[in-house]
Formats: sequence, structure tokens, C-alpha cells
Amino acid sequence: MDKRLERILPRVQKPARYTGGEYGQILKDRADVELRLALCFPDTYEIGMSNLGLRILYGTANALPWLWCERCYAPWGDMEAELRAASLPLWALESGDPLADFDAIGFSLGYEMAYTNVLNMLDLAGIPLRAAERTGLTPLVFAGGACCTNPEPMADFLDLCIIGEGEEVNTELMELLRLAKREGWEKTHFLSEAAKISGIYVPSLYTPVYAPDGALTELRCEPGAPEAVERRVVTNFDQSFFPTAPVVPTTEIVHEALRESAAAAVLAISAFFVLSWRNYNISAHICAIAAGKNRLQIPRPIFTNFPRRAPRERRSGKVGRRSAADSVPRAPLAAPR
Repeated sequence: MDKRLERILPRVQKPARYTGGEYGQILKDRADVELRLALCFPDTYEIGMSNLGLRILYGTANALPWLWCERCYAPWGDMEAELRAASLPLWALESGDPLADFDAIGFSLGYEMAYTNVLNMLDLAGIPLRAAERTGLTPLVFAGGACCTNPEPMADFLDLCIIGEGEEVNTELMELLRLAKREGWEKTHFLSEAAKISGIYVPSLYTPVYAPDGALTELRCEPGAPEAVERRVVTNFDQSFFPTAPVVPTTEIVHEALRESAAAAVLAISAFFVLSWRNYNISAHICAIAAGKNRLQIPRPIFTNFPRRAPRERRSGKVGRRSAADSVPRAPLAAPR
């Protein structure tokens, strides 16, 4: 740990937000990997650590032996003031290395109020804000999440956006960046190739046209760029990654509703972009819970949203001395109308 950080931590609220070292974090040797990805959440540690999407991306990225994915969260105001006063750049929790040292920096945009936090985090890391100012191949700055369905508000600042669900397309993007780094591609060449991946929007390949009232009327694409970007959706949940060994936070966090649950559909904007609900096979749920029983937190609606619910004794499964159904409410949640 940087000596400057050691002096700062006693002066800020909840220093555990910034130290890393949690049970379940993934550490790799820098010499054994070809790419390093910083997965950034533009809000505090407590909110970011509860995000199921980040847990999925963290697990799928680190399953690749040549890639090391680390985490970074937005500092609270007191820590930001200390970092600027000490000229200490924003860092990733696992290694403590500055974000500017990474090959790729990915942000999760779940709500519009986080836009300014993205810019603030880049500024704290000493990375130019505008994509046009970052001429080198790395660090590649991109974003995904529900708000990227409308990417134009952040188009000047991001090299590319992932439209839709990211666990599959994120791997494809990292494989392309690995190839580009090996072969010494120019950034423009890399971006033109990335635009060919389904679900990736490269703002520099499009020119927006605005009406007099400021409304976006047209996006004129450069030669070779797709006229429309198809949103990526995971279609087979039973074969998709589920984080059975998540990082265990060192301080209390908020909790997120289960992906595709009725509660999530009511509360999360992302649910409205996938109009038909998708359900895991209940046997797959039992296996996932059994695999992660020592570290897995189970939201209450988890067993009550299946179209065909299994009997209580089957739902409980063999997941330890206390059954997984012990805290399940008797009445299922009603689906939104």
C-alpha cells in the first residue's frame, strides 16, 4: 500500500472502501497476463459491490487466464479531496496500481446521475476525459449497462459502448484487444474492427445530426460502420455464468434484487429492455446455491418467480444444514402489469 494512502485512510469515512483485500478477490501475477482490465463502478463501494452485473463480469473476465480484471469504485467526497491534495491517482483495489496503467477501463452505467462520476474518476486517474485526446491503443475507455442503450450523452468521452448484456461481448472485446496489442494495431484500426462485433457502438464512427431544438435526428455512419447496432442479450441462462464465489465485502453494502426477478423488473431500467422474462432452470438454481452456500446471499424473491414452482421439499435441496427455502415468503410476488 502506498505510504500516502496509509496516512490518508484514518482521516476518511469508511476506509474499508479503499483497501481491497476482501475474501474472494482474485489476484494474479502481472507477468502471467497479457491484458489488464479495470472494472469501474461510478458510485461508492457499497453500491458497486451489490451490483450483480459487476459480479458476473468480474467472474467471466478473470476466468480467462491471460486477463486480470480488477475493481475500482468512486471515492466519497472526503477521499476525493485527500487524493487531490496528495496528488495520488485513483487505483484498482486488487493490485493498488493506478488506473492509467491498465490496458482497458470499463464503466458500468446503470443510471444517468453516474455520468459525471465517470468523468471525475477519469480525472482522478490522470486520464484525458475526451476520447479524441486519447490517441494510443491503451488505455481503452468503454462503458456498458442500461444507460448505454442511449449512448450519445457520453459519446465524446468513451472509445466504445457495449449495448445490451455484457458477459459475452466483453470477452469478445478483450480477445480483440489482446490481438491488437500483440500485433501493434493503431487505435483507429482497432475501433473499426471492434465495431464489427455485435453489440458494440463506436461513437467516433458516427456523426450526430441535431435539430434546431437540440433533439438528435440522425447518426451518419462512416464507411464500413454498421448502420444499426444490435443489442446483445443472453438467451440461455442455464449455460450462463453465475457468481457462486463472489468477493465478500469488508463493510456493509446495499443489496440488489435478483436478475430477472419480479422485483428487478419493477425497479431496474434494464428489465424494460428485455421484454420477455427469462428464467433459470430451478435445478440450476439449486446447484448454484449449493456451490456457493458459504458466500452466497439469496434474495427473498428467488424461489417465488418461477412459472412452475417446484414443491417446497424440492426447492430446499441439499444446500447445508439450513435449507435455502427457510426464509422464502409464502406468497409469490405479483408480476408487474
